[in-house]
Amino acid sequence: KVAIDKEIEHYFDIAIKEAQKSDKLIAEALTHTKKIALSGGKRIRGALLCQAYFGLGGKEKKKILKVAAAIELVHLFLLVHDDIIDRGDLRHNQDTLHKMIEKRYRKNISTEQAKHFGESIAIIGGGMLYTIANKIILEAGFSLEEMTRALVQLQKIVATTIIGQSQDIAIEYGKNVTEQEVLAMYENKTARYTFEGPIYVGAMLAGCNDKKTFTLLSGYAMPLGIAFQIKDDILGIFGSKKKMGKSVASDIEEGKQSLLVIKARQLATKMQKNQFNSILGKKKLTQKEILTFQNILKSTGALEYAEKLAAQYLDKGRGEIEKAVLLPQSKEFLVGLVQYLEKREK
Repeated sequence: KVAIDKEIEHYFDIAIKEAQKSDKLIAEALTHTKKIALSGGKRIRGALLCQAYFGLGGKEKKKILKVAAAIELVHLFLLVHDDIIDRGDLRHNQDTLHKMIEKRYRKNISTEQAKHFGESIAIIGGGMLYTIANKIILEAGFSLEEMTRALVQLQKIVATTIIGQSQDIAIEYGKNVTEQEVLAMYENKTARYTFEGPIYVGAMLAGCNDKKTFTLLSGYAMPLGIAFQIKDDILGIFGSKKKMGKSVASDIEEGKQSLLVIKARQLATKMQKNQFNSILGKKKLTQKEILTFQNILKSTGALEYAEKLAAQYLDKGRGEIEKAVLLPQSKEFLVGLVQYLEKREK
């Protein structure tokens, strides 16, 4: 994480310096995004990319750390847009980018204009992060063939994530959303982008062409990604604000149709369902309403169901990675990640 953070800081500093020459607003947006980036985050994507690369015989540490930083910048680009869609105010205990811009320029323009201005600059700022990430990979120093394969894979990751994001938005407004629809969205929005994509990029840059290896890597990555998202949804409602870096009310206020929510609706009594629906999507929730919502998730068995399903997915991923032919240190890390996700608190 320290090594990847160093690279992220380095590329942000270059981009900010360049932006200051031509557009102070973009420089301001990048400066705040750098602050968000370095205030938290697990660097799972960068770590998975590096471990797949080293595990399959890659030896260019300096080069692969650059690509790891790039994959984390792609993550930031998607987060900036996600925060606008989710109307999020906090990210890693910092104001989200659109919220920071909105607050800063609220004095000079109307509240509505400031909101639109903040969102507009954040959309552009997110796009800038994506171009920086692509440029880093292009200049990382890998062979033309390896670099092309990695960049093609990166575009696939982003395209799949956009589909997942679209599914997520549609699900939020759906009336009879099924568990299968939610799990398909988790697959596209999280599993392919957070786990499978970075692992594939690392493997490709190590020169791997073996189909069986990629199949095993997918068999590990996909279940882990789904388990990660289920855990994320649990922590989004039951986690600590301090550890998560965002309010535990935000997912409820947003009306997020997670696996937990779908299952609770299925299992709730009529009275519980009425209470549940009156709280989900309501703004400015009281502590009492949050507790009521949490209690319904517990008493219906929805929480227990989600926890058991996540555990099953983690077991499945562990079984697959044990079969993969990787160097011991990398295999140890990938197995250790399963254990980390089992105990995850943020």
